[in-house]
Amino acid sequence: MELSELLKPLAGTLQTTTALVVLLLPLLGFIVLYLFGRKLPRRGDWLSIGLTGLSFVLAVWLFTQTWNTAIFHSRTTWFTIPATIVSDFTAGILLDNLTVLMLVIVTFISSLVQLFSVGYMHGDRGYHRYFAYLGLFTFSMLGIVLVDNLLLLFMFWELVGFSSYLLIGFWCQRPAAAAASKKAFLVNRVGDIGLLLGLFAFYTYFRTFDLEALRALIGSGNWVSTDFILSYTLNGQSWLLELSPLFLTLAGLGLFMGCVGKSAQFPLQVWLPDAMQGPTPVSSLIHAATMVAAGVYLVARCYAFFTPDALTIIAIVGAITALVGALAALKQYDIKAVLAFSTISQLGYMVMGMGAGAYDASLFHLTTHAFFKAALFLNAGIIIHAMHRGLHHSHIVGNVDAQDIRNMGGLRKTMPLTFYSYLLAAAALAGIPLTSGFLSKDAILSVAWAWAQTMSSNGNLIYFIVPVTGFVVVVLTAFYMARHMWFMFFGSFRAPFNVQQIRFSHKLETERVMLVPVILLAILSLGIFFSLNPLVFKGSWVVEGISLKNYDIALLADNLVQTVRLQDDSNTLPHILIGIASALLAAAGIAIALAKYNRKTSEELLQEQPTSTFSRLSYNHFYLDQLYHYTFVTPILLLAKGLYRVDKRVIDYTLNYGSKWLVVFSKMIGWFDRLFVDGTVWLIAATSKFLGRFGRGLQNGKVQSYYAYSLFGFILIILYIVLF
Repeated sequence: MELSELLKPLAGTLQTTTALVVLLLPLLGFIVLYLFGRKLPRRGDWLSIGLTGLSFVLAVWLFTQTWNTAIFHSRTTWFTIPATIVSDFTAGILLDNLTVLMLVIVTFISSLVQLFSVGYMHGDRGYHRYFAYLGLFTFSMLGIVLVDNLLLLFMFWELVGFSSYLLIGFWCQRPAAAAASKKAFLVNRVGDIGLLLGLFAFYTYFRTFDLEALRALIGSGNWVSTDFILSYTLNGQSWLLELSPLFLTLAGLGLFMGCVGKSAQFPLQVWLPDAMQGPTPVSSLIHAATMVAAGVYLVARCYAFFTPDALTIIAIVGAITALVGALAALKQYDIKAVLAFSTISQLGYMVMGMGAGAYDASLFHLTTHAFFKAALFLNAGIIIHAMHRGLHHSHIVGNVDAQDIRNMGGLRKTMPLTFYSYLLAAAALAGIPLTSGFLSKDAILSVAWAWAQTMSSNGNLIYFIVPVTGFVVVVLTAFYMARHMWFMFFGSFRAPFNVQQIRFSHKLETERVMLVPVILLAILSLGIFFSLNPLVFKGSWVVEGISLKNYDIALLADNLVQTVRLQDDSNTLPHILIGIASALLAAAGIAIALAKYNRKTSEELLQEQPTSTFSRLSYNHFYLDQLYHYTFVTPILLLAKGLYRVDKRVIDYTLNYGSKWLVVFSKMIGWFDRLFVDGTVWLIAATSKFLGRFGRGLQNGKVQSYYAYSLFGFILIILYIVLF
């Protein structure tokens, strides 16, 4: 046997151990900082950044060892339940192309966000606690990426929800932040209920949570007539399953519900805009590479378990989310709200692509989106930080919102580095050619078009609504980002203080520790880093690496996905036309925005309000929050108040007064017991005592007394005979 073959098991052990180290380093940072951070130099920020940076370095090493080279899967028995017909519960780590790609993205973005936070969070009294929470958040997300079974994934999934609750509500002294953290936590639990039902539905029939085992079982089954037939052996017993398409569809949609909650899909997207109440670096971390990406990652990991009907529903939900998010972003004035609704829209793109069979294209967009959206949020943090600095230096006391883009303007001259990095990232978001966003959007739209052609082969053209919605969103995205940029960087400065007061110093627009991450992320928004030809996505190393072609797995919707792929591969001209159409639509969106806002004066921009019906609908997110409030929250609160009143006025009243009457009754029983029961016993005892004393007096030992008693008795007998 060759030496390389002998070293394979050792290499696998080394890979697994390294992956565990990558996972546990952020957890170590969390424990140390939470317990001792206040006593550490600089309150421990260097420790958190160092540990996360080391995780990134090790993740890059794992990437080089795994990407297009090997798949490492190590598992061990976690626990067993004796005397039951179940397989052992295992726990393991799965390292493949998708895993190591996500490891690099999460650790890289987390490292840059923590570095940025040194400047942004400087002086905050919860500084060490903030970095501790970032470590817990990173650990949770890395756990989702690394584990190889649904049960462990669900546990880390909930831990991500908890850590995001801590970060969104970090400034818990602010009522809005506390409410936003609770809202995010509760809305996500709605989706997680579906996820829990879905994973238990699969476990009920397949008796395992292991993803690789589930994929193998799915691959060994067959569609017979309209049912899915599968036979397997468990603990020496043969099992034959006959599952209906409806059950498999509902079980798959249960798993997808987890994505609906975590990745803010319609109709559970309402938590994400409110999550902006957390510190801006937290917003960058949540939106770019961790929490919201987890839902798309879940769909990718469970892709083999979705039926064609489930994928169709996923595509429709994604298209609706992309459209609603883009429409809501059109009339936002909070700098972070625009980016938040943009995230919802882009996540809709990814989910739409997943449903349309664009597995690799969606993950490609997840990758590119991580960089340009992180750049946008961190740049927004620089601008917000600068606006607060200007307000502080000018000693203005009033209702000047530092996050309102109507109070900005002309910042490109005062903050040139921020402007150019923001411009590059915004161009990627809008899908401008030569940027990474153009490549990944083009990939999704191309496959979505091929999917619509496949689904409409029977003449039903309604499926083309999905890709057409994608094209509409391209125009809307370019429009609202051009509007966004115009309000902030062009025209004249509209806040009531000198624009130069927002600079960190005469030479620097902001702290270097905050500039370095945004510039690096903006540069990585260029398409050349993802494809040697920045105009064609087909040659992208990301797309090639995460393609389903690299995985020997069978899908429940295998025929549909294969047909869509063949349709997509055979249409070279539509690819070119879709790319050209996407670029032209983006240019049209930018042109419309410039034509509309270039004519407005500074005063008009400062005073702009959502006046029309559509503007108010967009600004208020189509009143979904109000709808949910009156449809779900208010009835539940009324029900809770009603139950509270029943509890206080009926149950508690009954118990309170019942207890009082019980006391009275018990006293009556006590009185009866003392007077009658105890009295009767006493009377019997007293009578017995009296009779005993009387009888004892008769037995005095004197013969004459006995004669007298006998005579007295004899006389009584005679009297009885005579009288009666």
